Amino acid sequence: TIQGVDPDDPEWVEKAAELVGAVSGDTYVKLDHGILTVNQIDMFLKAMPFELTYADDNNQFLYYNNAHQDPNTMYGKRVRVQAGSRLGTVHASLPPARMKNVEWVVGVLRNGDQEYVRTIVPGTPEGVINTHNYKAMYYPDGSYAGINEIIFNFQPWLDWYLETTGQRLVGGNAAAPAGGHGGADATSGASDAGDAGSHGGDADATSGASN
Repeated sequence: TIQGVDPDDPEWVEKAAELVGAVSGDTYVKLDHGILTVNQIDMFLKAMPFELTYADDNNQFLYYNNAHQDPNTMYGKRVRVQAGSRLGTVHASLPPARMKNVEWVVGVLRNGDQEYVRTIVPGTPEGVINTHNYKAMYYPDGSYAGINEIIFNFQPWLDWYLETTGQRLVGGNAAAPAGGHGGADATSGASDAGDAGSHGGDADATSGASN
């Protein structure tokens, strides 16, 4: 994305920003639709009740909304030195089977086979439904622009909805409905916190796809 800096350099953000003269602070940025300073954009993204990441069309991990100084408090653990890294480097510690999940998600979204992949990470503590949503992005000409990921604990949202509406969950063995809009809705999730999916088109509940 930015030439002249090794994507896996742990100081990629600082070096790339200097190389391209990236704006910061109170500099205004015109958006669609609005005008915000860089500081306001940063605050806005950090205030989101989600963990957000963005990997571009070069499979380069460009950004996460670093609201957590301690990655161990995150549902999708990320650290500052990973920004700019190749996805292969970010997921280098994964076993081969889970790396295939990463490759599958990137592949189906890049190829336009699915618009999104939704997963739930199994084995989370009580009170946590660790949910990941991966969605393809496109440039104005329709070409692939990368993947955005939203990670959040769905349990508080579910609890709020049930309390507010007076409804309740009941047991059952019915199959989960198929995902809409060309996406994979996986009640049997396929991620661990980064880029996830499962080989062959069905989400794999037991194999996460990133750390």
